[in-house]
Amino acid sequence: MEIGERLREQRKTRQLSQAKLAEALHLSRQSISKWENGTALPSFANVVAISELFGISLDELIKGDEALMAHLKKDEFIRPISWLLTMGVAFCVAILIVFAWLHISMTQVSGWLGLVAVVGFIGLLSTLKWEKLNEALPRKAVIWGAICLGALAAPSTSRTIAHVAKILIAGFNRGYNS
Repeated sequence: MEIGERLREQRKTRQLSQAKLAEALHLSRQSISKWENGTALPSFANVVAISELFGISLDELIKGDEALMAHLKKDEFIRPISWLLTMGVAFCVAILIVFAWLHISMTQVSGWLGLVAVVGFIGLLSTLKWEKLNEALPRKAVIWGAICLGALAAPSTSRTIAHVAKILIAGFNRGYNS
């Protein structure tokens, strides 16, 4: 039996309407309807709230529902990603504050920022568990994220690459002409 069927059964046993159950859980009636019809799955927090409201164990509520188990595993994967993103943003803000405090202008470090972004992106790509990422994020989100990161890194990276290329060409010309 799936969670939607169990939810409907428990709700009807307690003679609750979808609206009353939604009110008790601080949700919309449409959410309850979607869960019962199997078009959406509740989050882990909502599963716990349902379990407490009906006075049944989590095991009773979700046992045998493979779709919900996969959905809850996806939630377990997303939590570390959101923590990592939060820490990354906090780190970037901290670095900007340190730069401002030390009176380091962005033009002084802009060439290195592109390099840091590229190295960080390559490091991120090499450590990702791609099969879990495919389960957790839609492919469109990954593509748009890569495009945005590339757009952010491209200007400073291209300046750095152009500068390095100019130095290499000048060195080659000096060596060739001597």
